[in-house]
Amino acid sequence: AMPCLIAGSVSNSLSWVCDGREEEAKALAQYTIPEGKALHDLFCDWLWDQFTQIAERHGEEELHQILCKTQGGWMMKRTWRGFLNLSVEERVYLTAEIMRSHRCGPNQDGGLSVSDEGDHYAIVMDPCGSGGRMRRGDPVDGTPSRQGEPYSFGATKQAYDWSWGQADVPYYCVHCVMNEVLPMEWGGHPLWVTGYDPDPQKPCSWNFYKQVEDIPEDYYRRVGRQKPSAGEGKY
Repeated sequence: AMPCLIAGSVSNSLSWVCDGREEEAKALAQYTIPEGKALHDLFCDWLWDQFTQIAERHGEEELHQILCKTQGGWMMKRTWRGFLNLSVEERVYLTAEIMRSHRCGPNQDGGLSVSDEGDHYAIVMDPCGSGGRMRRGDPVDGTPSRQGEPYSFGATKQAYDWSWGQADVPYYCVHCVMNEVLPMEWGGHPLWVTGYDPDPQKPCSWNFYKQVEDIPEDYYRRVGRQKPSAGEGKY
């Protein structure tokens, strides 16, 4: 039986390795993956439910404004300023590491792929650990899509610039639009663009263009923006 733990699982597993308790250390190291699932997933589900309540009680534009304020304050601005000091390759490395901890992949163990697509790098999540998992349903927990009963979490009822010009974008996934739009407000260009598919069974991707001039204009137009002229903006 697993002994009662006081220190964290990672600290204990490292300590057990040093003590020669290798099999126990392996078991505990493996446990660290499901250990964080309940709280991680609860917060994601809770956020989407809150976004739904805001949109239904106060209107979808109010949700948009709340996301602009919350993501546009310390959170996304910190990312934008930090990423401007990194090469595109370094941004990809760091983002992949972050998304691994986000429980991506069908086994919710951080699985994702990073590929060089010529003019850009693609981080592909099938699914991502939050919106993708909630849209599909959770095979690990055996729970259904959050867009059906008993959850009935909402999606945009019409197309907006802040929903990639599409209706039926889950309210939770709108924060990925803000990840693009806010850097455009501050520096003209997105740090990365999202490959969003209306089919929840398809993967999503975050695409990092190697050169700012290679970012397709469609990525600007779909959020109601115009691509800056050559040499303008920050990237």
